Amino acid sequence: MAEEHEKREVIADHIDRDSNDNLSDPEKNDLRPHRTISRVPGNPNYFEKDGLRTEGDGVDHKTENKKTWQFLCTVLGCAMALSASQISALLYLTIGTAIAVDLRSPLFAWMLTASNLSSGALAPFVGPLADLIGRRNILLYGGFGLSIVATILCAATPNDIGFIAGQLLLGIGNVVQDLLSLAVVAESVPTSKRPIYVAFMLLIIIPWAPGTLYSNFLLEVSWRWVGAVLAVWNFIGFVVLYIGYKEPPRVNSLGLSRREMLKRIDFVGGFIFMAGVLLILVALNVGGRDSPWTSAPTLVPLVLGFVVLIAGCFYEYFVAPWPLFPRRIVHAPRPFYCMLCVIFGAGINYVCMVVFWPIQARAVFQGSNVQTGIWTIPIGTCILGGAIIAACMLHVFKNQVNWVMVGFCIAQVIGTACLVLIDPNNIATVWGPLIIALVSVGGVLVPNQVIITIITPDDLLGSVTALTVGLRAATQAIGLAIFYNQFASKVTDLALERLQAVFISSGVAFDLIGEGLAIPEITALAQEMMTSLTAMPYRQWAEMYPAFASEGAYNELLPTVVGIFSESFEHIYYITIAFGVFACIFAVGMGSVSRYMDDHVAVKMTG
Repeated sequence: MAEEHEKREVIADHIDRDSNDNLSDPEKNDLRPHRTISRVPGNPNYFEKDGLRTEGDGVDHKTENKKTWQFLCTVLGCAMALSASQISALLYLTIGTAIAVDLRSPLFAWMLTASNLSSGALAPFVGPLADLIGRRNILLYGGFGLSIVATILCAATPNDIGFIAGQLLLGIGNVVQDLLSLAVVAESVPTSKRPIYVAFMLLIIIPWAPGTLYSNFLLEVSWRWVGAVLAVWNFIGFVVLYIGYKEPPRVNSLGLSRREMLKRIDFVGGFIFMAGVLLILVALNVGGRDSPWTSAPTLVPLVLGFVVLIAGCFYEYFVAPWPLFPRRIVHAPRPFYCMLCVIFGAGINYVCMVVFWPIQARAVFQGSNVQTGIWTIPIGTCILGGAIIAACMLHVFKNQVNWVMVGFCIAQVIGTACLVLIDPNNIATVWGPLIIALVSVGGVLVPNQVIITIITPDDLLGSVTALTVGLRAATQAIGLAIFYNQFASKVTDLALERLQAVFISSGVAFDLIGEGLAIPEITALAQEMMTSLTAMPYRQWAEMYPAFASEGAYNELLPTVVGIFSESFEHIYYITIAFGVFACIFAVGMGSVSRYMDDHVAVKMTG
């Protein structure tokens, strides 16, 4: 082992001397040799100090970028990109049931998961591509530009297929905005200051924190205005970033011709990973809802997706000359893999909070659009607040980063576990556990993406951010599939068990038969009722059916319906506990990353 270490040191010194051969004598006198693990494979124009920080490219990485107006516009534009990627989900997911009802669509789950499908599938390819050819044009046109087109399509579509198409495009735009905004800021500031700059970026989202209130207010007019608002915000962000961000040459492509750069883009690996992720996510959306879990339409894409991903890993490891994710991306294996596991657990619980609390506010507590908008304000404010608090704590407690994450993970488990104790007749019992759960989810998701950039080589920041964003998108799609299937199954079972007797005792069944409805039609109407009550309160729905509008029907049916929904929500909250405990275990195992919190600046901005 000692001989191996000595051999690497000798090679490192030799590499350092070779890297200075093209410099003049005075320049050589000003240089001190760096101890490096190795040259960056395939590029002789720079090397990595300690295998992590870029050096030898002729740039001073020890001084901060000057706070010029261009630098400030870059950070502001990236903050607007990050906010755009987050608020689109916040605005659309919380009124998803209302959109589905308005478009008369049975494809509710596909409408909600379409953006996550495209985000999860494309993320592994976008980051490595941006690391090689640059971030500016991809962020401007693939992020802001595509998001503008997507939101306009969602706003103007006459049917659910058009909305799903818009959400697919929006998912691509959002994943580009999310990962590249974080990567641009992370590489432009000292490593130790990345958490505080991310906290600043999150402050830009504060005006959007009550996004659920905005979307429910817009719902009073038309949900289509959500798309118009998002398009305007994306346009403003495009202009700010276009004016301010002047990207320096990418260190990865130094000395490479355009032809050589194209050869280093792993199109085959990108296609394999996109296909594998897409197959798995499609199977998870189909399973248990459109087809049984044991049927061919579910099992074939699920098994095939895992086979394709495994084949992709073998291709990347043994065949690909320039893999999407080089092995050296894992510089510190223990914290790297532990943080990916924490992101997985917290990402799944994020979906439960964002998607199902608005539904519970309507179905259990019978909230109108305005009431639901007010009751769901904690979703945006608490998640954002948790992310800002965690980012600031990471900056202040640089030597206790792992314990900050452990604290938020434990709080997440406590909050979600206490949600099962909610009294369906008293909304005041919601706020304590809901706020704790939401703050802790925010405190885990975003800061973890920052931490993982700290232990990653400078020239792979886009790749590692893509990995975390893609993982988060995939886990959210997986979480939604799990929670929606479990929720729908539980509601269906309880409705079949309880509604028939209440329909008879309340006289609703006889009134409907008197109106000429047959038993199968009454059954279909009961199914429509349960679906509609996830988007509107009982009295509003009953106005369309006189048999349900009587005081007797209201007094007997509503408590039964509320009980069905309440037990179904308890069921999915129990599931979140398992994922929360999973995140806690890996947060404890992460270990310290304080030694990586240095003042190195990965990229120096150009004027």
